[in-house]
Amino acid sequence: MKERILEAAEKVFSEKGYYDTKVYQIAELAGVSVGTIYRFYDSKEELYAEVIRVKLKELERRVFKAISGKEPLVALEMYIETVIDFFEEERQFFELFMREVGSLVVPNEARLNLSEWYDKYTTRLSTIIDRGIKEGVFKELPPKSVILTVSGALKNMLYASVKGFVSLQPEEIKKILLEIVKKGILKKDDR
Repeated sequence: MKERILEAAEKVFSEKGYYDTKVYQIAELAGVSVGTIYRFYDSKEELYAEVIRVKLKELERRVFKAISGKEPLVALEMYIETVIDFFEEERQFFELFMREVGSLVVPNEARLNLSEWYDKYTTRLSTIIDRGIKEGVFKELPPKSVILTVSGALKNMLYASVKGFVSLQPEEIKKILLEIVKKGILKKDDR
């Protein structure tokens, strides 16, 4: 039943955004009562946070599956490609999420526990850079700082795309980011 509620919540939040979504709409779509939703979640905000956490966990699962066992440069490329592909697959949901985050009118980020998740996620990703440095592929730069830079560039490009600041196709975004990353962290011999 909880899975049905989450699926319905994702659909309604994707169509209407956080503020225009009413809990009774989610209940109707899930085929449960509003009271049933409140047995699992204390508030609409908590339900929204759970939908976001589920999406981010799926992204994380896909990223680490894509980079597993790959050489550092290929792993970095797969990270960028996987994030962009996931965003495209889930575009409707993430467009609303990014608009709301960008306008600073969404529920308190700390209550969504995104900061803690993001720190752990980027720490795990920084092992790509660390391996690349040890193997002599990447320049000696702080691994976590490199991943935060790449991750920030990814988020900014996707956000700019959603907002219409740039009109690039996903493949163009991948190409630009990969070119910038490669020129920035590869040792001279590998460019």
